Amino acid sequence: MPLLRTLLVVCLVGAGTACDIQVSKQGDVAVGVASGKASDEWQRTYSLPKGGRLEIINVNGKIEVSPSTGSQIEVWAYREVQTRNEEEAKARLAKAQMVEDVGPDHVRIEAKPNDQGVSFGPHGRVRVDYRVNVPAGLVTSFRTENGPMRLENIEGRMTLASTNGPIIGRGLSGSVDASTVNGGIEIGLTSVSGDSKLATVNGPATLIVSPDVSADIEAAAINGGVTTQDGLPLTTTDRTTKRVTGRMNDGGPRISVQTTNGGVRVGMTDEFARGRGGMRGRRRAEAGG
Repeated sequence: MPLLRTLLVVCLVGAGTACDIQVSKQGDVAVGVASGKASDEWQRTYSLPKGGRLEIINVNGKIEVSPSTGSQIEVWAYREVQTRNEEEAKARLAKAQMVEDVGPDHVRIEAKPNDQGVSFGPHGRVRVDYRVNVPAGLVTSFRTENGPMRLENIEGRMTLASTNGPIIGRGLSGSVDASTVNGGIEIGLTSVSGDSKLATVNGPATLIVSPDVSADIEAAAINGGVTTQDGLPLTTTDRTTKRVTGRMNDGGPRISVQTTNGGVRVGMTDEFARGRGGMRGRRRAEAGG
């Protein structure tokens, strides 16, 4: 349907607006511009002991995690819906649910559709952006379907998952299990206390690790190459263009870095992670090298 294709292009080009396209059985097309917006802020504070579990589940929106200045968990959820008019946007936002499950050793928060059919998505649906402050020593799990995830200076056991969006972590310590389908992963570890895994399907995977960390490292790419930084204290046991395994310093917890479609980089500096500085300070894995 050429007209529909044209209208879709117009909607995509019109940044900042949402198009409501309806097609009848007879092929008639009606287009409306979503101009109404409603938003609010949901805030909670929790206390958990060391080793307690915090789980946040999102559908549409980003998650940003920072260290807490005290002993409490602080959660802000910024909710927004954009639709055809302000009244409809407010009504849909009012029906959206934030489901809590709180116990002495766990907190679980989920942004969820309700029985009246309010769902989450790009237009006419609720977007939830989380900002979370967490103390050290927790077992945390953060998941989102559509959106990026960023963590800075967090200590503990972390599970991070997205379907459509990148995952970036800086100054992390403990153990990390990070996975995404469509997006890159870039994790910086200052220390490790347990096995860690970084895995993506469509995107690059990068591990930045402090030079004094002791770990067993396995890096592999199916449709792409593996690059390690010169000076990395890694004694390799297997090195090809697509796979590198070895012991860093004295060895220790296993760190696996994998991608299907993309490259893998293992190094010690942010500059190396971003591929700057030409070939200096880098080494492309070569068979038998």
